[in-house]
Amino acid sequence: MYILLLPLLAAPLAARPFDSLPPARTRVAYEPAGRAVTITVGPFRLPAMGHDHDMMMMMDEWAEDRSDLVTWPADTWLQGFQLRVVDGAGRELSRRLLHHWAVIDVDRRELVYPVAHRVMGGGAESGDVRLPPTVGVPLPAGHRLQAFFMWHNDSDQDLEAVYLRLTITWLPGNLQPRPAPVLPFWADVDFHPGEGGANRYDVPPGGSTRVAEFTVPVSGHLLVLSGHLHDYGASIRVEDAQTGEILARVTARRDADGTVRGVSRELLGLWGPGPHLEANRRYLIVVVYDNPTRTPLTGVMGVIGGLFQPDDVRAWPAVDPTNPDYQRDLAGFLRASTVAMANRTRMLP
Repeated sequence: MYILLLPLLAAPLAARPFDSLPPARTRVAYEPAGRAVTITVGPFRLPAMGHDHDMMMMMDEWAEDRSDLVTWPADTWLQGFQLRVVDGAGRELSRRLLHHWAVIDVDRRELVYPVAHRVMGGGAESGDVRLPPTVGVPLPAGHRLQAFFMWHNDSDQDLEAVYLRLTITWLPGNLQPRPAPVLPFWADVDFHPGEGGANRYDVPPGGSTRVAEFTVPVSGHLLVLSGHLHDYGASIRVEDAQTGEILARVTARRDADGTVRGVSRELLGLWGPGPHLEANRRYLIVVVYDNPTRTPLTGVMGVIGGLFQPDDVRAWPAVDPTNPDYQRDLAGFLRASTVAMANRTRMLP
């Protein structure tokens, strides 16, 4: 297979607010024949958290690593992704080494928040995604993407030369018939732009239910829903704030000890159009945690993510890089990656 390496795609751009940090080591492989782009970041050294004080401190400071800024090479419809954690020989490692990850598009805004669009992402419990060819995520040439991710080696063994490898699959932008445009979205039950780690909260013994309100600026259908929960998480649901109707609900797959192994993925648009969200109508994200222990659960999260099909994709609001929330959010990503890069033991020479 012909593979064209594109080092220029990962080169920093001049006069941009997100170019102030030294870049991570990123390789980009553009495979036109396979309709794929593979982004590889590393190598990293991951100390075992159980006996590495610096690593524990970085977790407290919400340390994330990041890729270089990658300029998308062509007009396409994104079809899915495969995320792998591998060693230096390409052998697959546990995906649970990643606490969470996200790829942001700095040239498109989010649905719920006026911040950079999260094109894809998930947690240790999330799986890969493959869309049917009848739908696709429009991604124009020239849009700039960047991956951010947090390592979480909770084993008792240090790991050397660990890489993150993300393969993004796509269809050509001139495909006929054209896929229906869909866009990923997310919402956090405790979102604070730019304050990495501030979306974590504690759950008292006996459990808790946490609620946040949100609106969307454009009407459309909710096609797919999943989420991110920590251990002892039970469920996340979306409700109509005015009627109390439950529009969608996902649940955690847990071991007997409360360890969350996954969160269900609801295909709401499989047999019908999916719930319709109206622009500027109030909705709720409701996160439920159990806690059968005698001590509080600390630092938990509740995030939903899925696919949204706008009634008119042209009505999707344009990104505003001057918006204070946009700037705080992006600065927060970069500040978190500064904490990770400051620990020189994490990046191998």
